[in-house]
Amino acid sequence: MAGLQARNRSGGLPLAEILLGLAVLGGSSAAMLAGLEPFATWFYLFAWYATLLALDGAATFGGERPGLLRRPAHLATLLAWSAVTWLFFELLNLRLRNWYYVFVPADALPRRAGVLLAFATVFPAIFGAEALLDRLGFARGLRCRPLRVTRRLLGGLRAAGVAALVLPLLLPDLFFPLVWVSLALLLDPANRRRAPERSLLGDLERGQPGRLLRLLAAGACVGLLWELYNARARGKWIYTVPGFEGWKLFEMPLAGFLGFPLFALECFAVWQALVLAGLAVPRAGAPLRAPAITRALAVAAAGVLSTAALAGMERVTVSSVAPELAELPGVPAGVLQRAGYDVFSLARAEPAKVAAGLGRPEAPEVEGWIETARLAVFEGIGTGNVGRLRSLGIASVAALAACDPANLARRLAADGGPEIPERRVRGWVRAARTALGGGTSFPAPAHMVDFPP
Repeated sequence: MAGLQARNRSGGLPLAEILLGLAVLGGSSAAMLAGLEPFATWFYLFAWYATLLALDGAATFGGERPGLLRRPAHLATLLAWSAVTWLFFELLNLRLRNWYYVFVPADALPRRAGVLLAFATVFPAIFGAEALLDRLGFARGLRCRPLRVTRRLLGGLRAAGVAALVLPLLLPDLFFPLVWVSLALLLDPANRRRAPERSLLGDLERGQPGRLLRLLAAGACVGLLWELYNARARGKWIYTVPGFEGWKLFEMPLAGFLGFPLFALECFAVWQALVLAGLAVPRAGAPLRAPAITRALAVAAAGVLSTAALAGMERVTVSSVAPELAELPGVPAGVLQRAGYDVFSLARAEPAKVAAGLGRPEAPEVEGWIETARLAVFEGIGTGNVGRLRSLGIASVAALAACDPANLARRLAADGGPEIPERRVRGWVRAARTALGGGTSFPAPAHMVDFPP
């Protein structure tokens, strides 16, 4: 133990974390950009666990703060409750429909394992960023006028928290932003009552806004990384936020970045509530211990919530799975696979080059194969949805751009397949018009495809 502490003080172990994290991040980024699997699909996982290593090393380098790897019980509960907490927001999204997932693995077991591993990074990312900002001295000695916390204020915050949770479920298109403050408003007053040092209200009551400001900054920084790591990965999420469908940075509408700092406060409030309930191990200090029956009930409740959220995601939020050539309608998968193509490389290929490589210099159908592949990979549409679009006469991105989105959504709803929300169809058509330089205004011009009602 003394040797480990000495290495920590000298910076040896944190430095190794930093170097290893940066090496994995750089290597996985290069592999993802080259289209190599599993990095192309699973890039988010490789990138974030590498980032967590580097963050932890940087936050603990030469300091007294214990690293994540030196307290396994803390790390285990941090990862587990992070996944459960984000699955709670996935449950809310079944009503909000603000994002969906594309090109996830087709097999259920690796898909669900990957989902849990990805969601497990949320808490460590935010708290690691806050710890690094603290290590750098950001807002550490800042003072403000102490906040007078009254019973009326606490009651108002709790009432606002309830409203922020209920209103988005009643009127999601109008009140959806409120979910990103609801848990902080509900939980932080209770945390202050039990342990003011674990509450942001307690900090403000003491005239110490530093932790609050660091969490806000950490949320903003981590949110930018979330969107950056998501942008080029094959397995990813896409937003369909009402009123904010345009003006995006990566996949996120610009206004959506304002939600990340507030979300960091929610994560802090949830984590501190879990620590105070004896259900999570803090980074430093002796953990509280909840009664065995309380722990059992908490684990059971988390299991039910997680199972319900994963099942709901499969039915509502997952839009497409990783595309395979064999699933592309009208495409000779075996011939193309033997020539070294998959759906993504076929979508990038030139018709003449593909035809020549297959020994078919006069094969006009090759262009159709490539257009089908391009439609499948466009905006994560996927092979299943390509078949549905083709049945409506839409066999290319250009044909998609020529559609009226509302009418197309109605036609898709009438074909008996899984539901595709109109908001998602609008996103496809908008992106197709942008890709072809046709702008994004709606409704569609008169020359665009208009199916009979």
